[in-house]
Amino acid sequence: MRSEMEQHERELAHTKRQILGLVSHELRTPVTGVVGFSRTLSGRLEQLDRGTLRLFVDAIDEHANRLARLIDNVVVASRTPLVVVGRTCQLSQVLSQAVTRAGIGDDTSRLRVALRGALNARMDEEAAIRIVANLIDNAGKFGEPGGCIGVEGAERDGRVVLRVSNAGPAIPLGLRAALYEPFVQGDPTDTRSADGLGLGLHVCRQLVEAYGGSIDLIDDPQLIVFEVNLPAAYELQPDAAHGRVTGLRHRPDPVPDAPTVVPDRPPPTIRREQVG
Repeated sequence: MRSEMEQHERELAHTKRQILGLVSHELRTPVTGVVGFSRTLSGRLEQLDRGTLRLFVDAIDEHANRLARLIDNVVVASRTPLVVVGRTCQLSQVLSQAVTRAGIGDDTSRLRVALRGALNARMDEEAAIRIVANLIDNAGKFGEPGGCIGVEGAERDGRVVLRVSNAGPAIPLGLRAALYEPFVQGDPTDTRSADGLGLGLHVCRQLVEAYGGSIDLIDDPQLIVFEVNLPAAYELQPDAAHGRVTGLRHRPDPVPDAPTVVPDRPPPTIRREQVG
């Protein structure tokens, strides 16, 4: 028994060192960028032309946003349980803020957006921004370089459905069950090209399920598609006396379901439709 406990403690210590090493490495990169560019800018401010100044300021902004995303994900991932705020938001309005926060820089030409309506969801706006930003950031990092990032949304059967897709290497079957676990990387090797702590999808699932929704990896022969289902904020108000719909009413706050385990098998094929 003592031997098993000692082995368990050694494994925990090893895991702790790995996590601390990963976090410190990922935080050091944007911090170094902010410090380096700001010091150079401060020391040579009078010598730089307007174009160079803009390049330096944009670089500082990019590194600062990356640092903010990393810290934000760590903070959200550490909260147990999450505090659910009974508010509503429009995903069509959230999208622009999420794109700004995501790590695709100014290359918004990569985005292909097709939303049907305002998409009023039963979710706090800040939580929605985090979810959409993480999914876009994830698609940008692990998709084909410079490839298209699709964002599609519609309301179906009282649910707001949002899909974020990208072309890229298929996710191995053995990794799908662990995708939403903290500190899991799509490429676990030291030579991976994408940065990050492996918290993006974990944070997405935490937030989505806290608000009574779900997130799934959708099987597609050509794309990697993550689909988010959220309770819609409004529902049709029927007029029983005249047999017609008279307007909209707020839906009650959702009751979150217990977190589900992602099966380690390909999800069922879902036909993609053109959203226009």
